[in-house]
Amino acid sequence: MTHLQRSILIFTCGAVQIFFASWILLKLFGLNLIDLPPHAMFFPGVLIFGVSGYLTISYYFGNQKNNSALYDEYTALRYYKLGAIGYAINGIGIFLIFSTQDYANWSLQTANTMIYQIASFAWLIFGVLLVCFAYGDYKESLHG
Repeated sequence: MTHLQRSILIFTCGAVQIFFASWILLKLFGLNLIDLPPHAMFFPGVLIFGVSGYLTISYYFGNQKNNSALYDEYTALRYYKLGAIGYAINGIGIFLIFSTQDYANWSLQTANTMIYQIASFAWLIFGVLLVCFAYGDYKESLHG
């Protein structure tokens, strides 16, 4: 595994997450631009689990010299910074979603919509962060 290979894998996962999260958010706002079958929503999850499994296996059973370069302190710092930014944005977004609800006219459908909003918003944020992380890996592949 190289920085470029990991960059491509993580970028693909992030882009797929962004696409599906945007599709859900647009659909919630009544803008159904693309008709996807309901079972298509399994694709991003399967992709994330598959790539995560591959990265884990390559870490434990891959070349230790490559692993030292791939999983160094700089990468960990980038990961932690992006994670902290993601959780902060996610927390603010969830607060805004909760605060804009009309609890006087609450129904099961409204609650369900809010759950979809929260899930798709989190999915979108962390998809963008995966793309940012992949960009960092891409820059590393150019220098090393």
